[in-house]
Amino acid sequence: MAVKTYRQKIKSPVAAVRLFKVLCLDNHNIFPKLMPESIKSIEFVEGTSAAVGSVQQFNFTDGFQYKYAKHKIDELDVDNFFCKYTIIEGDALDGKYECVVNEVKYYPKGSGCICKMNTHVHPLPGTEFNEEGPKMGQERLQKMFKVVEEYLIANPDAYA
Repeated sequence: MAVKTYRQKIKSPVAAVRLFKVLCLDNHNIFPKLMPESIKSIEFVEGTSAAVGSVQQFNFTDGFQYKYAKHKIDELDVDNFFCKYTIIEGDALDGKYECVVNEVKYYPKGSGCICKMNTHVHPLPGTEFNEEGPKMGQERLQKMFKVVEEYLIANPDAYA
């Protein structure tokens, strides 16, 4: 079955460098604090920091739809605010997807930025593709983005 690609574009009043630092470089520290209702912890199971080849395990809270997801950092360009990571394991793949590849790029625009996200869903051979799972994933990414954005607006010195 063919790879399905979803694209999102979000405008933000927050500078690209600040969003990139939180969402791509320091998510393991800040996400559990900002989203304790869904993210219990994030730990490195390979590597010790946000770097190419590192694998992070997102552990979700009891009662959340999923238990965990492992993300492998494939590409990281700090100077150009670009991150590519692949969800390689976890019940979020729902036994239907080989992996999900996310590419995130932040483009400075005035004092804010535009964030473009491409999500490539790789279904397992022989599985019937359901649009509902990837759409829910896109909605969750948007919600996470907004939570981080609100935090940065309320704390203008954070990640400056």
